Amino acid sequence: MKLINKKIVMAKDIGIHGNLFGGILMAWLDESAAAFATEFCCTPNMVTVRVGELIFKKPLKSGQHVRIYGQVAHLGRTSVTLDLEARKYSVYNAEETVVCTT
Repeated sequence: MKLINKKIVMAKDIGIHGNLFGGILMAWLDESAAAFATEFCCTPNMVTVRVGELIFKKPLKSGQHVRIYGQVAHLGRTSVTLDLEARKYSVYNAEETVVCTT
């Protein structure tokens, strides 16, 4: 998978349980996928038609770094299907932990 975006979880993105809102992470994934797809296909004419199964594996806390990875799973004549992964990144030891896949 290729690194396609980086984010830092901010206090404004946190819910009452102290974790990143799932909807915020979904928006980050959608934005990252759109940018990746437009560059891969060399056209700005892209829309999200469908989001497959979104699996939240681990919570993210304020201040944590998130790296979003993507790869093309299928390229059709008028569509592109992507696999995405969000990973928590440790600035201390460069360890990555998968927190969400779709």
